[in-house]
This record gives sequence, C-alpha cells and structure tokens, in this order.
Amino acid sequence: SYTLFVAPACLCVLLFGLILTWDPNILVAFSKWWTYLLPNATLAFVLNVLVAIVIKEVSAVGFILTGVVKDIFIVMFSCIVFGEVVTLHQVVSF
Repeated sequence: SYTLFVAPACLCVLLFGLILTWDPNILVAFSKWWTYLLPNATLAFVLNVLVAIVIKEVSAVGFILTGVVKDIFIVMFSCIVFGEVVTLHQVVSF
C-alpha cells in the first residue's frame, strides 16, 4: 500500500539528513522530550494510514472534501479551545 511504500523512503531521507547534521546533544534532548515525541510520531503514522484509507475508499472529490472538512474542524477547534478570533472576512473566505 501507499504507506508501506512511502514510510521506508521517508526513513532513508531522514536518516541521511540525521547523519549530515548529527549533534551529540540530540540524545540528551531526546531523553528529555521523548514523552512528546512518541505520541507525535504515533499520530503522524496514524494520519498517514488514514490518508491512504481515504484515498483508497473515496474519489478525488471526496478526498478534497475530506481535507476541507478537516481544515474547518481545525479552525473551529482553535476558536473554541484557544479562543482564537476569526473575523467575518475569514469565515466568508474560508
């Protein structure tokens, strides 16, 4: 599937970049932040799987509509939870 093909390719690119930019402090920072990195990596993997499933199950129009609905929920969530202000112009344009 798409994820099975893309995940190893992404790993190779990221490992190459890691080799070029390695800093010994990375392990110290990782041990400090692993509680945030692990859930973030898990969510990224789940998102890739969900994208592959949506592409497989719906048409191109359905995929675009899913993206638009996702964007609407992100804006609504930030307005409700974080109190972000959205102007009328932004609402109409979106």
